[in-house]
Amino acid sequence: MISIPLTSNSPLSHTISYSVSPLFELAASLHTLAQLSPPARFNNWSQDLLAQFKEARLSNDWEYFLPLFRYGIPDSFDPVITRGVMSVDDQYEYFVTLPSDDFVRRLQPLLKKWNQHHDIPSVAFDIEEDADYVKGRFSLFVSSYWQLFFEANWEAIAPSFVREAEQIHHVLNDLPACLDYLNKISFGITYDSEENRLLCPYEGPDYEVQQLVLYPSHFYAAEPLLSKGGAGAHLLYSFL
Repeated sequence: MISIPLTSNSPLSHTISYSVSPLFELAASLHTLAQLSPPARFNNWSQDLLAQFKEARLSNDWEYFLPLFRYGIPDSFDPVITRGVMSVDDQYEYFVTLPSDDFVRRLQPLLKKWNQHHDIPSVAFDIEEDADYVKGRFSLFVSSYWQLFFEANWEAIAPSFVREAEQIHHVLNDLPACLDYLNKISFGITYDSEENRLLCPYEGPDYEVQQLVLYPSHFYAAEPLLSKGGAGAHLLYSFL
């Protein structure tokens, strides 16, 4: 269980917030693309994009990096960390300044999951040999994908994120409305009136955190995912 104390004399917005990042959404789209059986609403999109990758000669790079996205989204795309990354130039600067050791550390959990089901991929060997090379190639692939394909998608779906943000702002004015909204996102979140705190079901150890950050996503299509990060809890969910 994750518990989140509320402050009686402070608005809910001091405790509950949301974060949206185009770069995270880009990574979520690659996570969906990497699935053997994408959700039905993404079937046509996935097939079309893979064909476009072939035309743009990105298929080899995609097959090389696919193991990094099959079982999750790399932590380097965390929407709180990357919320200021709003363009290809921002993305390039972000990866250039991201230390290679940090880049590798954030990939290791996903590579470990891949290795449990498949042969060790080429990207894993290359990371051991030359992490800077992998990071550079990764950044170039992400840049190409953003410019050639994702940018148009983002422009199309951005208004839906604005509407979701407006809805979140609205429900944060009223605790019952907020609880109802949170339970539509992830069933089981409750309010302990005696302790004045939110209680969120969590499979790991019990934690008390000070913030709940909502991560709405268009391309993330799995079940809502609650995780602990720093002093806060992060709730990733699909809102479409």
